[in-house]
Amino acid sequence: MLKRLFSPLTLVNQLALIMLLSTVTGIAGMAISGWLVQGVQGSAHAINKAGSLRMQSYRLLAAVPLQEDEYHLFTEMEQTAFSNELAQAAMRDNQLAQLHALQNYWRNEVVPAIKAAQKTEDVAPTIALFVSQIDSLVSAFESGTEQRIEQVVILHRMLALLMGLLLLFTVIWLRARLLRPWQQLLQMARAVSQRDFTQRAHISGRNEMAILGEALNNMSGELAESYAVLEQRVQEKTAGLEQKNQILSFLWQANHRLHSRIPLCERLSPVLNGLQNLTLLHDIELRVYDTDDEENHQEFTCQSTESCDDKGCHLCPRGVAPEPSSGGTALKWRLADAHMQYGLLLATLPAGRHLSHDQQQLVDTLVEQITATLALDRHQDRQQQMMVMEERTTIARELHDSIAQSLSCMKMQVSCLQMQGEALPQSSQQLLGQIRNELNTSWAQLRELLTTFRLQLTEAGLRPALESSCREYSERLGFEVMLDYQLPPRLVPSHQAIHLLQIAREALSNVLKHAGATAVSVAVKQQENRVILRISDNGSGIPVNAERTNHYGLIIMRDRAQSLRGDCQVRPGETGGTEVVVSFIPEKFFSSMQGDTHE
Repeated sequence: MLKRLFSPLTLVNQLALIMLLSTVTGIAGMAISGWLVQGVQGSAHAINKAGSLRMQSYRLLAAVPLQEDEYHLFTEMEQTAFSNELAQAAMRDNQLAQLHALQNYWRNEVVPAIKAAQKTEDVAPTIALFVSQIDSLVSAFESGTEQRIEQVVILHRMLALLMGLLLLFTVIWLRARLLRPWQQLLQMARAVSQRDFTQRAHISGRNEMAILGEALNNMSGELAESYAVLEQRVQEKTAGLEQKNQILSFLWQANHRLHSRIPLCERLSPVLNGLQNLTLLHDIELRVYDTDDEENHQEFTCQSTESCDDKGCHLCPRGVAPEPSSGGTALKWRLADAHMQYGLLLATLPAGRHLSHDQQQLVDTLVEQITATLALDRHQDRQQQMMVMEERTTIARELHDSIAQSLSCMKMQVSCLQMQGEALPQSSQQLLGQIRNELNTSWAQLRELLTTFRLQLTEAGLRPALESSCREYSERLGFEVMLDYQLPPRLVPSHQAIHLLQIAREALSNVLKHAGATAVSVAVKQQENRVILRISDNGSGIPVNAERTNHYGLIIMRDRAQSLRGDCQVRPGETGGTEVVVSFIPEKFFSSMQGDTHE
């Protein structure tokens, strides 16, 4: 009840009410004590009057018989007996009846007896009885006074107890309503200053401290929420900056790696792995076109897998298309510039996910870098091919202008000498015939050599050149020459591709001239780090001593194979015909093997 009474009040009003109660209690105690003390004081006056009555009674007794000049003693006795002090004291102590009996006894008994008495002994009993009544009245007054004094003492004790209780209540109230809430608020303020927003003030009531505690709780909650939001934003910004830093570092490393001199797949594999680690993309594939014709191209896939390290993943023809990942979105980026298309970058994005702005920029930038790398590689291959062609054309021209003319001149001179055959000895005619045969042989070899040097790779790469040669000989043979080409793009450099192309053309030329075949196939494949060229036909086969009967084409094919650091085998086919097999290590793999040996 007291709590309900004080709860709506403010702390100031409650403190004022406590002080008011203390003041009222003190004033009330003082008023009651004053009233009681005033009653004690009136009783003292009445006791004095009663004592005066006793003295006056004994004085009258001593004056018997009275003279006329002593009648004033009766007047004084009357004034004392009927005084207001006695009346008021008798009224306070409920002794009016005894006072009236004393007054009646005075008037009716004592006064007539004293006036009639001639001797003291005549009136002494009456005076004694009157004095006993006065003593009885005084005793009654003293008893009332003692009761009032006891009441004053009890009142003071009660006031002291009440003040003590009020003081105890005040201390408890101050501790409960001021000290403890203040300590909670201070503790909470210290916690907030130390960025600990979990502390809460538990203050009951609806006073200022409760309102302040609720405000601090709300403020702490809002600060905690704001701090959490700011901390989350800082973490997001930090994560974003770290991701941007990773992206920039990855792009720098990717650019550095893509423009290095290592094989193409060893450049692309770690780049695709890094792209998969930095984005949500998976099943990343890179399809590199050997030509820019989408209708007639061969796809090569460099897959990013956990088992594919920097040197363990090679670009290889894709025989079977991989199964698309379920529950994802297929994405495609074209690797193309203003001149041609170099390939495609394929990836799968999980369902319901999307690339962030930074990740999208990363993919776009990486696509541009890969496109620039493929364009630069193709341009370098083309430049190298042009340089080789120019060098070979120069050599062919020099051979034609020097050795070929000298051989022609020698043939003409030998012919002139043979025209004089009858005038020459028989031994000289035989020697001239041998010289003419050697000149014819040298001229045939030189013609084949000039033909070889004048051969041009008009297409960019080995595969288009082989396709062109197969179409050419298909028209010359009258049936289609089948081509099975399964090499990654630009695996064979241009200066090696010329030799490989010439070997294939020489083999097809032999089929045209000597085999009489009805089916010819050309297959180019990769087995580990070696390239295998196989030309098969179903013709009449090759003689055992073909190389000894002026088959200089076979010798030239083996010489070209040796220049490729490989070998060339011409052998009968398993089902008949002839099979030419050329095996060599491309320059890129040969360089890698030498580097591993040095290490």
